[in-house]
Amino acid sequence: MSRVLTRRLLPTGLVALVQMSEIADGDFAVADSDGLLSERRCVLTGTDGAESVWTWLTQTHGTTVVAVEKPGGGAGSVGDAAVTMQHGCILSVQVADCAPVALIADEGGLAVVHAGWRGLAEGVLESASGALRNLVDGPQRAVVGPCIHPCCYEFDSRDLAELIEQLGWDARKKTRGGRPALDLPGAVVAALERIGVVDLEVDEVCTYCDDRYWSYRATGTTSRQAMVVELQAGKVQFVS
Repeated sequence: MSRVLTRRLLPTGLVALVQMSEIADGDFAVADSDGLLSERRCVLTGTDGAESVWTWLTQTHGTTVVAVEKPGGGAGSVGDAAVTMQHGCILSVQVADCAPVALIADEGGLAVVHAGWRGLAEGVLESASGALRNLVDGPQRAVVGPCIHPCCYEFDSRDLAELIEQLGWDARKKTRGGRPALDLPGAVVAALERIGVVDLEVDEVCTYCDDRYWSYRATGTTSRQAMVVELQAGKVQFVS
């Protein structure tokens, strides 16, 4: 069942909640109009139908960041990151090997990012961090959710060399079978540190290895799990 990756009390009195769904919670890669999706959202966040409106994105492996000012704001927009400083706005990205990343600003801002290798190379984390900094000054912290790890992420050696040149950091590793591999979580951490995010929580789960999660690389699935983030006010209860 879903896991709370972090819950952090901010100096402003808000609580930043970062949660990750699992296969047992159902498929979150369906149209927003799907009644089953609304039901899954209610179960995942412990809300009723009126309160479970999410901001979900039409993800393209790009760098567009969507600013959200009210619950459900920007839902369906093309983008690979969303930011808010409003409590009660539930932001999400959907993944099945790419890295889901939450950025938390101490002064009361939150971002969620879909970070695959293409987005990393284009600078999606830099774009999301910059958009969050435009809303809220101060330190940022990050939570990196379950994603594919180098043990299972075989990568063409020529493409890997080009990517490393773009990233400015050596993300080269080997798979369990000794083939060239991309260290996706390592590349995410390097990109975050480069932009000044040094307080990091990195989930150690590999989506290819762990049968709690869908993996496109493992099975070619079109199903997705979701990272869900929210700023909450007052006394909160978390779904376990």
